[in-house]
Amino acid sequence: MKKYDALKEPVPREWLELDEQERVGLIADYHTRKRVDLPSRMMHAVFHAAVENQLAEGMPVVRETLSRLMREGLDRHEAIHAIGSALAECVWGTLQRDSSADDPNEVYLRTLRDLTLAEWSKKA
Repeated sequence: MKKYDALKEPVPREWLELDEQERVGLIADYHTRKRVDLPSRMMHAVFHAAVENQLAEGMPVVRETLSRLMREGLDRHEAIHAIGSALAECVWGTLQRDSSADDPNEVYLRTLRDLTLAEWSKKA
């Protein structure tokens, strides 16, 4: 895989065969080519890659959330950003509280199940 396009799903096997740094690099290059203004291009690319990895691995809730957000009107790239934002918020929340309080994976999955275009639009 030479180029990444957030609007098109990468072939899962090909995506997962890439080294993690290659994935992040492809995503960072994509955002540079598209002139997406970001406060931290690499941090953004890391979360974006995490979502693509979850999609390629076939995580049901992540795939369902992507499909639902796209049906609600987001394009694939925006939907990945919405999911990545939810992931970042869950990671931040886990770092801020007693880690034994809630299972962070369950918090993330619950957050995705509740994520809608209307909620994302309030934050974006």
